[in-house]
Amino acid sequence: MTRIVRWAAIAVIVTTLFAGLYLVMQQIERQGADDAPGRLASQIASQLSDGSSVSATDQVDLATSDAAFYLVYDRSDHPVAGTGRLDGSLATPPAGVLDQAGRAGANHVTWQLGDGRRFATVERRAGDSVVLAGQSLAPTEARIDRIGLLILAAWACVLLVVLGGFLVERFTDGASERARRAAGAGPRGA
Repeated sequence: MTRIVRWAAIAVIVTTLFAGLYLVMQQIERQGADDAPGRLASQIASQLSDGSSVSATDQVDLATSDAAFYLVYDRSDHPVAGTGRLDGSLATPPAGVLDQAGRAGANHVTWQLGDGRRFATVERRAGDSVVLAGQSLAPTEARIDRIGLLILAAWACVLLVVLGGFLVERFTDGASERARRAAGAGPRGA
């Protein structure tokens, strides 16, 4: 019985380690998705703080594109410039996102549209304005899914090795026990 408990404990430890590995890798990928929007928001906020204007030459349709985009909002949280478009208009994030950036100076959230598309966004205050920059999370989420499958496959392989170790130990212990019994039952009375 203790053999089963020992091998079950090993399986639980292996499972916990792989679950922890997945969680760490998932968080690294998700937090990394904020890097490009963070750089873009910082650049646009810096331009606005210097008194420069920003020109939105390329338009990004948030319903179909994975490209990075930015939006500038005035003190009343109305969009005044940017590249991010939704249904032909400058996009507006959920309530409270811009308020937090206005109070704290910066913010970052995951913004989800009604159709399920998700964006990594970073918001920065620039004077009386707030700059929101973002990009689709679809490529990041696809990478997380692939990492998850790789970790799942590695976990299954390690559990097969653990099971193999359990079976080898069981077989060798059983063979040793049979050999001891056979040796103790040698020829009687001569």
